[in-house]
Amino acid sequence: MFISNVIFSYSMLVSQRFLRVCNQCKAFCCTLLIPPVTEKEKHNILKAGFKNHFIKIRDDMYTIKSRDNGNCFYLKEDYSCGIHSVKPALCRVWPIIPRYHNNKRGCIVIKCPLYPLISKTGLKQTKKEAERIPLPIVQHLWNISTAMKERYKRFEYEEI
Repeated sequence: MFISNVIFSYSMLVSQRFLRVCNQCKAFCCTLLIPPVTEKEKHNILKAGFKNHFIKIRDDMYTIKSRDNGNCFYLKEDYSCGIHSVKPALCRVWPIIPRYHNNKRGCIVIKCPLYPLISKTGLKQTKKEAERIPLPIVQHLWNISTAMKERYKRFEYEEI
């Protein structure tokens, strides 16, 4: 019981620290690119009781609608994620972005203000999770993100 309370307290402390950083950055990642999501991710979000703010891209893929200001529809006023407990894989792995280039999968890390707060172990675990994102999602993400790469220039990035 004590260990779970310590872990929960640490997790909340880290979450609050991350939220402060995201607030200062105004959650640029949630305005940069609205991610494609799988049918299963959409289902989990709706099952959790959130409203349907999805646009169908193809049979097995959706994207989240953006607000008039370009923000993700689920981004709250304090720049926290309104669907944090069920957010899509591409959002969970930020600042790591899976890529598909020259018929090869890989990952890049965006050096946003959150990046220095993530441990090396955390980056390794997140990269593994990013590598498990379904290839059609990664391909779609990479196609739309390369078309918008001027917006990414706000932060440095590197392959990992």
